[in-house]
Amino acid sequence: MTQNKTHFSRRFQSSVIRYSNCWEDADVLLEAMAVKEEGKYLSIASAGDNALSILSRNPSLVLAVDSNPSQIACIELRKVIFENLSYKEVLEFLGINNGLDRVYFYKRIRSLLSLETREFWDRHKGFISRGIIHAGKVEKYFRLFGKVILPLIINRKGCDELLEEKDESERIVFYTKELNSWRWRLFFRIFFNRKTLENLDLGRKHVEGNVAEEVMERVKYAITILPTHNNPYLEYIFINNFNNSLPFYLRKENFEKIRKNLDKLMLFKGTLNEALESHEQLKFDGFNLSDIFEYMDYGQYVAGIEQILDSSKKGTRLIYWNNLLTRETPEFLQNRLKSLDEIARNLFLQNRAFFYSSLIIEEVQ
Repeated sequence: MTQNKTHFSRRFQSSVIRYSNCWEDADVLLEAMAVKEEGKYLSIASAGDNALSILSRNPSLVLAVDSNPSQIACIELRKVIFENLSYKEVLEFLGINNGLDRVYFYKRIRSLLSLETREFWDRHKGFISRGIIHAGKVEKYFRLFGKVILPLIINRKGCDELLEEKDESERIVFYTKELNSWRWRLFFRIFFNRKTLENLDLGRKHVEGNVAEEVMERVKYAITILPTHNNPYLEYIFINNFNNSLPFYLRKENFEKIRKNLDKLMLFKGTLNEALESHEQLKFDGFNLSDIFEYMDYGQYVAGIEQILDSSKKGTRLIYWNNLLTRETPEFLQNRLKSLDEIARNLFLQNRAFFYSSLIIEEVQ
């Protein structure tokens, strides 16, 4: 197990902002975790959206973990602006709306940041100026897709129409008529092939099958079966921002709930196993693990699950996502972990962040 630990969560060992938004549906996550008041939760930090969302349920602790210092910088800056700006100013500062001078407001609050985070954003004032939700490697790629490729397939009026409220039959007709063309399929093969996704850190090496076709089918599901008018993830890809739909943590009705619990948020820069070792006295009620197990071979995955079990108690839930690899309860651990397959399947059908192939919910026995 010690040997495996050195690789645990190595996805996050980078100084690049990979994700300036979380690309997992927080509405689904909160229900999957069954977040309860006064509970203790560990969340992969990423950009911070989902860790902040958990705060809305009044837990006693949310430990946000990432070994990528730029991702820690993203969540720490979000925490400070939630503490010190109005709801309107938060939306403007992040880059959703225009209005305030973002660099000026950053200078007002920079002293409230840790030294390392302050130095990071001091070096990247351009990210501040444009809005930090647009700073990630993945978001830049989606922006390229939206500005260069989509206009060859569908114009802005068509994108707006796609995001209008329609029933399922109308969505199917729209997809068939406006999107399902040879150009759509060709550009998916170019933009969402295995090599491209690996470079973006959205794909895994040594995966068999037609990755572009799989991604295209997931996008088709999101456009035809799920409502499009309230899907922030789809909206960002098609118009490069959140206009009519906001992720959970940015909705007005959740703002004060999150703000009053910001003192419950702890940040940990390091790997997941390092975080668990540093807080070995804690027993968590839930784990938001994103898709970290896809970055491990099977032995590393099993070792990670065993360590998580040591920091859990009866009823603790482990939530993670599969994309191009399948990870699920190892057979020899089924006496300690129960897979909540029916709940997971039902919630996955509601999942608006369409990048993943399955949702896994496991409960400690």
